[in-house]
Amino acid sequence: MSPHPRPLSQSALPHHRERGVTLRRSSSVTCSRGRFDLAFDSPHLLRFLLTSIVLAWLPLSRGGGREWRERGLGGEGLLAAALLLLLAVPLAAQPEPRLDVTLKPAQVTVGDPVEAVLTLKAPAAALGADPRFPVWGTSWGDAEVLEKGEPEKVGETAGTATWRQRIVLAAFRTGKVDLPPVQVAVPLKDRTVQAQPAAALSIDVRSVLPPGGKDLEPKPPAPLKPLPIGAAFWWTLAAMSALCALLLWALWRRQQRRQAASEPVRPQLPPFDELIAALDAIAAEPSMLRLHIRLSLALRQYLGRALEVPALESTTSEVHRRLLGRRLPASPVRQTVELLRDCDLVKFARHEVGETRGRERVEAARKLARDLDRFAQPPVSPGEPAARLEAAG
Repeated sequence: MSPHPRPLSQSALPHHRERGVTLRRSSSVTCSRGRFDLAFDSPHLLRFLLTSIVLAWLPLSRGGGREWRERGLGGEGLLAAALLLLLAVPLAAQPEPRLDVTLKPAQVTVGDPVEAVLTLKAPAAALGADPRFPVWGTSWGDAEVLEKGEPEKVGETAGTATWRQRIVLAAFRTGKVDLPPVQVAVPLKDRTVQAQPAAALSIDVRSVLPPGGKDLEPKPPAPLKPLPIGAAFWWTLAAMSALCALLLWALWRRQQRRQAASEPVRPQLPPFDELIAALDAIAAEPSMLRLHIRLSLALRQYLGRALEVPALESTTSEVHRRLLGRRLPASPVRQTVELLRDCDLVKFARHEVGETRGRERVEAARKLARDLDRFAQPPVSPGEPAARLEAAG
């Protein structure tokens, strides 16, 4: 095997290009036998190819390759041809930004929402700034814009950045509703390009009326149908019944408490002892007005318990008549009525009374209580009425 490459004839070069390595303007090299592609998009691949050409040229430049030089293909000529060939290939060709718009669903009725998704793909290395999506208003052509989301970058794969924006539309007329072309400004490092979808956009809005139906008449109203009583009714009835029962119980408890509070608390002391204890407390009262008010109430309370005279709810004149009806001695009755009237003058007429006079009236009430206590009815024990009935036969 010859150490130098076999020279090729001029007629064999085109055939060799057809079956060997073919250069295309799509920035890639395709080998028909090996079935592989080498993209010129990467600067590392360009440096690799240039280094390979220089290394191949070095042996030729040192005197080798006599047969190549005889045919006019010396080292300098081969290097120049390789450089011209590389210049003919577009270096670092970048893909153009691409905008895709998808409409879902494709066929709707009047007023149905349609989701439009704008997807932009652009080379990340060539971008000078973020792309500028349209500023949406209230409509896109004859379709109304119901929702408009913000553009967002969803990812970057193999040097390609992807942006996406979601819009919700609605059309309110039947037929084909065309959408005007939409553009997205993509600022590259050397220029700004306008990316737009390749195909025209439209929404197919179908009618819900039957075909050919013009003079349509409304259907007669459907007859009423009896609805079954569901479980919700019984649950609601049970809850309302329980609530009503709870309210009734609360009202009954409240009434019982009111009755218990309204019943007078019977004192544990006898009437005379109760009056004496009250007079001892009244004697220390500094206010003459309050002293006479408390003195009148204590004396009336005693008359009611000891002599069964309703003095608390009666006037002084009525108390006088009731005491006379009990056939009591005239002297204690007169003194009791005069003491009650003196107390009324202080309570109602605001009669001025000195402290000495007030203390004297307290002692007078104490003396009257001793005189009246002799005529008071003794308390009846619970078993005494039964004993009296048995004695009577």
